[in-house]
Amino acid sequence: MLPLAELSSSVLRRDSPRIFVGFFHRRLLSTADAGSVAVAPGENPSPKPHFMAEYLARSCGFSPDKAAEAASKHLRRIKSPQQPDSVLNFFRSHGFDDADIKKVVSRIPRCLGLDVEETLAPKFRALRDLGFSQSDVAHLILSNPSVLNLRFPQNVLPKVEFWRDLLGSDEFLIKWLKRKRWLFNYSIERTILPNLSLLRACGISDKRISLVAKQQPSIVCQKMESLQALADRVEGLGVPRHSSMFVWTLLSLQRVSTTTFEAKKKLMKSLGWSDSEFLSACQRQSTFLSKSAKAIQRKMEFLEKETGCEPSYVARYPELLMMSLEKRLVPRHHVMEMMKSQGLHGGAFQLATIMKLSEKKFTEKFVLCYKEKAPELHDLYVSLSCKGAPL
Repeated sequence: MLPLAELSSSVLRRDSPRIFVGFFHRRLLSTADAGSVAVAPGENPSPKPHFMAEYLARSCGFSPDKAAEAASKHLRRIKSPQQPDSVLNFFRSHGFDDADIKKVVSRIPRCLGLDVEETLAPKFRALRDLGFSQSDVAHLILSNPSVLNLRFPQNVLPKVEFWRDLLGSDEFLIKWLKRKRWLFNYSIERTILPNLSLLRACGISDKRISLVAKQQPSIVCQKMESLQALADRVEGLGVPRHSSMFVWTLLSLQRVSTTTFEAKKKLMKSLGWSDSEFLSACQRQSTFLSKSAKAIQRKMEFLEKETGCEPSYVARYPELLMMSLEKRLVPRHHVMEMMKSQGLHGGAFQLATIMKLSEKKFTEKFVLCYKEKAPELHDLYVSLSCKGAPL
């Protein structure tokens, strides 16, 4: 019979795997039981919110959900409120109010982690050095907060100078940055300059290019292949490249897809135009293509039924379709009809000539000069022009 010590040692050696597994199993169950006190089965413990979540809600007016999301995604490296405080104070010192700050931080939460002296101040100073006023700089940043993420010397400043030269003024630059935040996203070398070269090859002067860019800067931001296809469409309408109407037709067709163009052609034919008249109208004033079918139908109906114009007459003067029905066509027609009924004019005036007169010239020639002789003429015109004339 083995001594007790040797017997114990033998049992441990023989059953050690089974004993270890049993011990590990009991330990695992013990750990699981201990854990179940704090967290229910199937749930994960909630992480402690980053202090910046509360900061965004308190200092920037964020909702709790938005604040938590922005803090966890973009601001976890910020260790104390002194850093974001310095950024907010910097913005306030440059004319940003609370609503402005919320707008910028909402778009670019990471800006709260930027060093004021090394990053923000030099960027603002660089824009001031270009001649922008403090309010202009604020408007520019508010229009496109993402510029704060870009490298200024290599990226932002060259684009600011380029677009300012092309558009002709800081006013237009800021106006379009407010409307088109993507303006700085396009490469000057790879996209804009090749398009400018193509427009010049079409006989369009730099002055006209600037005028078009002021109306629609996207004309030079598209792929060059798309701009070339657009130029081919204009030529397909019979508008020569070097004619004065080429650039304006180009601008009009950019807003009208080929599907819409064909739909407008079908519409105008249903209203009495021939194929040749439609083509001629497009060559004269292609901007009418951007008007809705309903607006065109209403104007054509008025011009035919009330003024006696033939469809072919409107095709010769398609600019009539660009005029306001309520504020120009109807009021001026009623004034001319009243003058005719009172013998104040012999009806020798062309409708298109009357409608194309500036407001100042029309009122001087047909309204104000008859104010004493026919005061009702003035009252009628003022009433119709201000309120919008009913059909």
